[in-house]
Amino acid sequence: MAFIAIEGMRFHAYHGVHEEERRVGAEYLVDVYVQTDITQAAEKDDIEKTINYETIYRLCQIEMSQPRNLIEAVVAALVARMKNQFDNMMALRVCVRKLQPPLGGQVASVYVQEEISFITECPRCRRAFISYAPADCWERFPNLHPATKETLLRQFGGRCLCDNCLKFYAG
Repeated sequence: MAFIAIEGMRFHAYHGVHEEERRVGAEYLVDVYVQTDITQAAEKDDIEKTINYETIYRLCQIEMSQPRNLIEAVVAALVARMKNQFDNMMALRVCVRKLQPPLGGQVASVYVQEEISFITECPRCRRAFISYAPADCWERFPNLHPATKETLLRQFGGRCLCDNCLKFYAG
């Protein structure tokens, strides 16, 4: 397990609740840290087996170009976009820092950071696995019979099961 990090991505963006912030814009720094298994990428020397930091940069560039009132909304959008792009993140940390915010005094920066672990334990077999959301396991197995799904939801309190256990029930 390793961290893939891209730090200090600098963007001029138009986030803020005040008219002037949305008109003039401000400088932002974005840091993204992804925990993942790099074993296959290292063994095969294959970029397709890892989380490409150029892709991370492009995702950040897209989100920073969409004006929002709050930095919190920017961070949430970045997290959602990362989850949609990569299926092998064990953990993710995203930090968006606004430089010299207009607060009426000398302030170097303000920031919002979200840190999420995607490792969970299967309630049936107790093995650790990656799950981005409680509902994502059910979406991965659309052929699971609705009655079976309902029974599993009740039996395991709505918690996600690992792929091996879901394969067992899906047949």
